Amino acid sequence: MTDADALRRLQEIDLELLRISKEGRELPQRAKIDAAKAARKKVDGELTKIVGQRKDLEIELNDLGHRRRDCERQLDEISASQDGASDYRAAADLEARLTTIAKKLERIDFESDAVTERLITAERAEKNARGLQERLDTETASLAASAKEALLALRDRQEALTRERESISGSLPPELQLRYIKARKRFGTVAVETLDGNKPSACRVTLQPSQYSDLKRRAQPVDECPYCHRILITDFS
Repeated sequence: MTDADALRRLQEIDLELLRISKEGRELPQRAKIDAAKAARKKVDGELTKIVGQRKDLEIELNDLGHRRRDCERQLDEISASQDGASDYRAAADLEARLTTIAKKLERIDFESDAVTERLITAERAEKNARGLQERLDTETASLAASAKEALLALRDRQEALTRERESISGSLPPELQLRYIKARKRFGTVAVETLDGNKPSACRVTLQPSQYSDLKRRAQPVDECPYCHRILITDFS
């Protein structure tokens, strides 16, 4: 491999390493994992509210059950008292008490039906929320595994390119190594360009005839762009 080819390949490797680094930072799985975690957090908050509502409804329904049993106990007591009622007045009083308790029971049953309906709705919502939690957890785990696999593949590619880079860089004369390092610091990603006709491939400034003639006269495979001063690869063979 010539020095010119080595410099070109060195730049290709550095550009590829940058792309790999960017790809690793911008893995689509990362955004999806963040979205799934945000959704999980939202579901957690909603579930906390739902569970609280469900428990309150259970307490309310249990209280209504106690009230109903208390009314039923009173009915039993009144029924027993009716057997011993000695006059019309006592019987009428017992009848009035029975009517009052019957109305209480009717109201309790009405409230119990409404609370039971709300409880069923809350339990269904809780079940759905827990199911969504499980699906989000499964999705997050799957995305994490996919991201890990992708990162491992990128790391393998990165390590292979790094080894190749070390080999190529070590094959260059020290002065060219230093030139490349300085050019990268100055120009960033594109430190090496190739002369394409009378235009360098990076800066794309058309060379003056005299500048082109100077390059052609020197015919150095590794030269310098007279405009941007990047490393310029030429081929006048």
